[in-house]
Parts: sequence; C-alpha cells; structure tokens
Amino acid sequence: MPKEPAPVMPKEPAPVMPEEPAPVMPKEPAPVMPKEPAPVMPVAEAAPKDVKGDGPYDRVLRDVLSGDHLEIVAHVRDLLDRNFTAPDILNIGMLPAMEVIGAKFMDGSVFIPEVLKSARCMNEALKVLEPHLAASGAVSTGRIMIGTVRGDLHDIGKNLVITMLKGVGYDVIDLGVNVKVDDFVKAVERERPDVLGLSALLTTTMPLIAEVIDSLVEADLRDKVKVIVGGAPVNRKFADDVGADGYGANAGAAVELVKEILA
Repeated sequence: MPKEPAPVMPKEPAPVMPEEPAPVMPKEPAPVMPKEPAPVMPVAEAAPKDVKGDGPYDRVLRDVLSGDHLEIVAHVRDLLDRNFTAPDILNIGMLPAMEVIGAKFMDGSVFIPEVLKSARCMNEALKVLEPHLAASGAVSTGRIMIGTVRGDLHDIGKNLVITMLKGVGYDVIDLGVNVKVDDFVKAVERERPDVLGLSALLTTTMPLIAEVIDSLVEADLRDKVKVIVGGAPVNRKFADDVGADGYGANAGAAVELVKEILA
C-alpha cells in the first residue's frame, strides 16, 4: 500500500510581542528668574528734614532749600526790619542751604532743576540784601572769572557753575562764550580775579585752553591767578598737561575745587 504522506502541520507564527512605548520623561519647566525691580531714581527733597536752621534764620534757609523765590523776599525783608544784619542773613540763613544743595547735587539726590530753583531763590534774596551788604562793608569770599573758549558756543555747564558759585557767596564774572585768547588775558589784567575758569565742550576747541594759559605766562599774569578747566572732553590729565591748577568734572566738583584753591 502506498504510504500516505505525513500530514504537514501549519507553523504557528511566532507571537509578536507588543512594543512598549518609550517612557516619556516629564519636561522640567524652565527656571523662572525673578525679575529685578526697576531702579528707583532718587527724588529730590524740597526741604530736607535733617537740616535745621539757626532760630530766626530757619525760614530763609528752608526757602533756599525748597527754591521758593517769592517767600524768601518777604522773609529777608522781615529779618532786616527786625534789625538782623544782612551778612548774618546771608552767611547763617542762605549760604548753608546752598552748601546742602551743592552736596546733594554731587551725590545725585537732587538734579539741575532743583539747583536752578535754589539759585534763583538766592538771586532774588541778594537783590534785597546787596545795598545792605555794601553798606556793612561785607566782602565776597573770592572773585571768579569764567568763560568758554573761542570757537565754542556751549554755555549750559558754564552757567550752572556760575549759578552754584554765586549761590555760595563768590563774586563771579561771566565772560560768556566764544571768548578770544586776548580777551581772556585783558580781562584777567583788568579784573584781577582769584580764579579763572576755562570751559571747552568740543575737542576742536581744547587747544585754545592751552593757548590762554601760555598767553597768561607771556603777559606775566600766570602767577597772579589760579586756572581751572572743565568741559565734556576735558580730563585731569589734560589739565596737568596744559599747566592748569585744577580740573572740575562737573559743576559741583568745580565749586569744591574753587573752595579748595581759595581756602
């Protein structure tokens, strides 16, 4: 009998194991950096509480600190009517207040508008005091002459220096802007200031400062006047190189420099 072929058993397919999905790692949130608070610019105080006047002079001191040019006139007249002397009103009531304003300008706690307000206040009060100061024989603490050199018409910084110098009692002569070298020399010879301030706001006009100083030497005037320099492109090295007696980086520094020179 023919052999029957052995039955062929169908092969079962190999079981397909389901692939496990790759584990999804949770994303860590990006770190949130804390925001720094916006810087707060100092606000000028109208009249600092830590400044106290000397009795009857307290009102004029605070008028200058707050820049109240209307009130100070009435208060100065009231003190004069009560037989307080003009030099005392100036030296005890007004000048210490401008010293405070100058110091606060230097440390950045008051700004140019506050300085100008206080300076205007001083100027209004001085109009009332000047006749009495002249009669009393009061003298200024020094005579300062300032000008911007030839070719330069900038005067904002110069004018601020003048305002602050007048505010603390100096007699200031303003030669203006675009001043010729010869005009500086003639003015020094005529007015005999204690200090000459030379301002230049352009690099192209800086050499004129050296020319003024050299011309003072030629006129035998250099040893009779102290020379200070300032302006945006000017620095201490330049001042030393041209033979100046000092350099003021800003209006407040210029006033402190004058005080130091004339001390």
